[in-house]
Amino acid sequence: MAFLTSPREIPVPRILAALLLTLAAAAHAAPPPGIPLWEGAATGMTPAEVLPAFPEAAPAPAAAGRDGRGPEGAAERVRIERVVVAGAPYRARFFFRGPGLERVILERHLEDGLPLSRGLRLAGETRAALAAKYGEPVKRETGGNGYLVEWRAGRTAVRLVVVTRSYQVKLFQVVYEAAPQD
Repeated sequence: MAFLTSPREIPVPRILAALLLTLAAAAHAAPPPGIPLWEGAATGMTPAEVLPAFPEAAPAPAAAGRDGRGPEGAAERVRIERVVVAGAPYRARFFFRGPGLERVILERHLEDGLPLSRGLRLAGETRAALAAKYGEPVKRETGGNGYLVEWRAGRTAVRLVVVTRSYQVKLFQVVYEAAPQD
């Protein structure tokens, strides 16, 4: 198989694949408890601890087909259906491995996708807000199917994930999880 260099030749979304590989590598062991994630949530918290910490949170509905499981096996057990971040609506999803919180994903409400120009403007604004809070990114990946930007805040990894397809932004997430330990 020849090496593919043109973004149009890439058979799968490169950014999504990179994210899944990163998440899968980190998924083998539960992170140590107490690593701050998002707005007071920390690794190791149980659903019984997360729910009162976020009054607008509720148990996550059962997901069709995957039983609420993320691609790396963590189960979504708590959700905030609508939270406003920097003036934009998101869904906050809390993923647990065993009893402990492992990851929080803020997912932008996109319905049928977002036109590419608006999505890229939103991504730029979100990236600037995250850079103002966390400093310069430690990782940037860009391809024909979107991009991934990662910051580190102590033991916390924060990732902005944007996946595009057919001139629309199809996936827009900010992921908070424990940074891989070297």
